[in-house]
Amino acid sequence: MKGLSRSGRATLLATCLVLCASVTPPAAAQDGLVAQWQRLYETWRPLAPPTRLEDLQWSEKGSFLVYRTPQDKSAWTLVDTRSGSIRPAFDPVKLAESFSKSLGRQTSPSQLPFRTIIPMEDGRLFLRGEKKFWWLAMDGSLQETDGAGVRVPVTKLSGDGRSINAGVLGTRSPRGPQHVDFKDGDIYLLAGEGSPARKIFDRPSGSAAFVGPPAWSPDGRHFAVWREQKQPVRQYVVVDSAKGVTKEIPYDKPGDERTERQAWVFTADGKTASGCPSDLTGKTYSTGRLDWSADGKTLRTEYVRRGFTGHGIVAYDVTNGRWRKLITEEEPEKFIYTFKTRFRHDLSDSLTLWASEKSGWRHLYAVDLRDGRTLRPVTSGEWMVKQVLHVDENASAATFIGVGMNRGENPYHHHVCKVKLDGSGLVDLTPGDADHEAVFSPDRSVLVDVATRVDSPPVFTLRSGSDGRAIATLLATDTRRLEAAGWSHARPFVAKDRDGKFDIWGVVTRPHPFDPAKKYPVIENIYAGPHGSFAPKSMNWWNRNHRELSMLGFFVVQVDGRGTNNRGKEFHHQSWRNLKDGGFPDRIAWMRALARTEPNMDLSRVGIFGGSAGGQNTAHAMLLHGDFYKAGAADCGCYDNRVDKLWWNEQWLGWPIGPWYEENSCATHASRLKGRLFLTLGESDTNVDVKCTYDFHAALMAAGKTHLVELHVAPGAGHGAGESNVLREKRARFFISSLGRPTPL
Repeated sequence: MKGLSRSGRATLLATCLVLCASVTPPAAAQDGLVAQWQRLYETWRPLAPPTRLEDLQWSEKGSFLVYRTPQDKSAWTLVDTRSGSIRPAFDPVKLAESFSKSLGRQTSPSQLPFRTIIPMEDGRLFLRGEKKFWWLAMDGSLQETDGAGVRVPVTKLSGDGRSINAGVLGTRSPRGPQHVDFKDGDIYLLAGEGSPARKIFDRPSGSAAFVGPPAWSPDGRHFAVWREQKQPVRQYVVVDSAKGVTKEIPYDKPGDERTERQAWVFTADGKTASGCPSDLTGKTYSTGRLDWSADGKTLRTEYVRRGFTGHGIVAYDVTNGRWRKLITEEEPEKFIYTFKTRFRHDLSDSLTLWASEKSGWRHLYAVDLRDGRTLRPVTSGEWMVKQVLHVDENASAATFIGVGMNRGENPYHHHVCKVKLDGSGLVDLTPGDADHEAVFSPDRSVLVDVATRVDSPPVFTLRSGSDGRAIATLLATDTRRLEAAGWSHARPFVAKDRDGKFDIWGVVTRPHPFDPAKKYPVIENIYAGPHGSFAPKSMNWWNRNHRELSMLGFFVVQVDGRGTNNRGKEFHHQSWRNLKDGGFPDRIAWMRALARTEPNMDLSRVGIFGGSAGGQNTAHAMLLHGDFYKAGAADCGCYDNRVDKLWWNEQWLGWPIGPWYEENSCATHASRLKGRLFLTLGESDTNVDVKCTYDFHAALMAAGKTHLVELHVAPGAGHGAGESNVLREKRARFFISSLGRPTPL
């Protein structure tokens, strides 16, 4: 409890005791908010539409498909994907009779003795039970089998990156007697078996050490190794007072020294050596493999710059002995979102499919691996490739998720698309104004398109995998039964940002039950981490963080403001060295626009809550926009980016540490707190250092904010402890006491 004032320690100890003794007797639990939420959930759940087709299984070449729906798990559906015909896979009554005869005991149509059906290309069905297997012929006849040779068809998508390497890893040359050895950081060469080891490089004592294994060129004329400057990694002590134990985990922080590696190339005789100049890569966060071209003339290796201002490939040409940048993505004055934007899939030794944001939008390009020239864009436009799902080299095509492709549509909706690698033939395989998910057949000739919006339940459509043509509607769900029980859709809403330039999208959930004669306070559920976008884009009939609070008389909203991802580079870069911005001017403008369409919203009573990065966002909202946000609940927040983990924080705030780190620290602005703040923390958090919360709390106490702040620590709990039943209920009661109940309009 270091860093807490005496009053803070007293509050914390009292809270810890409450949380340790949080097992409520059954009779009392029935009156709690969690029990009320659970009762409504259990009431609505049987009325909710299915969100997936259960036990979906394809035949080997995708000619047939079987599935069942949650409403009737004994009813299986069989689809002929060639014709689009849909019929019951079997008559359950007749099949039960066949099983009764086969097994010598009565079998119920609702308790058939198999769990899985695998359709065959010839129309037969393979029924897989726990210990027995059967063939079901098209004429309905049943035959027991041992199941030998039957395998479950699997859809394989190769959307991962790939770098082709013709080199050979190992201490011995693939083409000669040479042998490389390492000792005490120095590198030695042996001319052959039994020959004396010869030191081939004079390395100053204490300098970066050579490490193996060597990467030999395929012709054996050169080998490459790393020269490594090793650095110890900071250790973070995790405390679990519930179990009375502690443990240390590696946990480097912004500004810490990191182990760095520099690529070196030697000739096989050890007479010539060349290291990659540091000015080509800059100080690095990480480096990739040592890869050789097929002709043995080029070494290629990837790097990521420290501070995430760039990444790329450097190359060494053995014919002229020169290092050069081959392909680079660099933004010296901003960030490159390396962990998400980086993608490389080598199509051959001389050609790669490369992702870049150089146009301001993440797109795919064909790039020559010999000289780094961009040969052509494969995709382009004011939209972005969010994820590559599959690269089909035989068909020379790529399948990917695109977002922002259609004007007027929610730009976060996923569309599954395909394009030829020459940039032609772009087709949306999942057309329609909705968020789409695709389930492909093993040969990818057909797919099931699951299409939904925040305000529209799922529609399952069988589509062609070549052009997206609809073959059959498998299931169109509805919410009529839910709505008859009092449930209502969340509503998507769009308004302009702070400058009137970008559309800002979000959702609102009305209070339940809703009385048009009352005004209701508003709560924002926030997570504005720049690594993604987070407002719901598809239907979730029970979005817990929204529904639970709406039941207590609150409008609940969630928005993606500027600084979040998936809207292009300009939108994203709002967060560069500026996490405190949080998109709040956009969020406030959005809520004010929404209130003009929802007159029952009371914007004089607005609360906000979030966890992790959302906890930091919540704190910034309360500290920097206290005239708008009157109460906040922040869980396990990264309130000081110097104290949190290195990789996430340097991605947005850069390296080296500069004054902007302190400016983004919540403690810096502690004196500006006006409204009530509810802090929660899992004592054993391994994601965000708990010191972030303790230091922020200490700063608030030092600023005289004791009367506005409460801190709840859950002993032994990890990251996200604020979402436990106990703390969710405490948070809800905090908002009721801080913002009040609905009032007459």
